[in-house]
Amino acid sequence: QAIEMVLDYLPASYNCNMEAREQMHYAQCLAGMAFSNALLGIVHSMAHKTGAAFSTGHIPHGCANAIYLPYVIAYNAKDPVAASRYAEIARRMGLDGTSEKALINSLREKINEFNEKLNIPKTLKEFGINEDEFKEKVAHIAELAVGDACTGSNPRAIDPATMEKLLTCTYYGTEVDF
Repeated sequence: QAIEMVLDYLPASYNCNMEAREQMHYAQCLAGMAFSNALLGIVHSMAHKTGAAFSTGHIPHGCANAIYLPYVIAYNAKDPVAASRYAEIARRMGLDGTSEKALINSLREKINEFNEKLNIPKTLKEFGINEDEFKEKVAHIAELAVGDACTGSNPRAIDPATMEKLLTCTYYGTEVDF
């Protein structure tokens, strides 16, 4: 239900519609109840460890989550159980796709569409993170993210080297093919 409410109200909420903002508060509450049971995954691990890591600017937690989500879905979708769940979410959202892969791509595209409407950059580079500083810090950030409390509940395991690759994809906007 929270996903449906976000679909219905998020863009209007961002544009100062008070009814939509009220509905988003309800959606956030429902989502919070769900993830307090299911826990979070590496989207949050990455956001926790990058939020204040760069001198070129603080990345607000929600913005970081939104940037990382399409990349993490691509990573997690390599796990068959996670792929099935993402495809089911896409179906319930009424997205197009005749296969799991197509549904997952539609889901990622929908998230990117929302991010664009909400003026959320697609990459850390677009956010304004300095490339040299990113390269200098990414290995350490990857280690910290893997050790984050949220990582253990991710549907697909990840090690520091793979996390570094994933963070690099989020910096440059490259496809997650591993």
